[in-house]
Amino acid sequence: MSAEASPLAVRNRLDEIVDPCSEARGTDISIVEMGLLKRIEIEDGTAHIELRITSPSCMMVGYFIEQANKRVGSLPGIEDVSLETDAGLSWREEMMSEDAKERRREHQQALADRYHDERNATTTAPVSED
Repeated sequence: MSAEASPLAVRNRLDEIVDPCSEARGTDISIVEMGLLKRIEIEDGTAHIELRITSPSCMMVGYFIEQANKRVGSLPGIEDVSLETDAGLSWREEMMSEDAKERRREHQQALADRYHDERNATTTAPVSED
């Protein structure tokens, strides 16, 4: 059997997976930064991964499985990837990394500023008299 991958190597690969919901909102935050990674265990060439999901209605589990298989499965010594998720009831915003929270705040502030600027431009635009 080839050398076994480390949990850190698996974590680094999982950190490449951007949470689709954060991407849709314009802030590319990885599943690791989101605080979704619960556990990594490597045993006999299989990477066992447990993730939290942000809500019971999360529809991205299939995407997470596909991406984990693609990224973690390509590591030397990993022959199989097993990914399980929880029921989506334990994740809290406080689980996000400080960097991710800051990027999210900056993005939300930029959107608020843009809305404010656009709203002011609309209300202060001169009215033409035909």
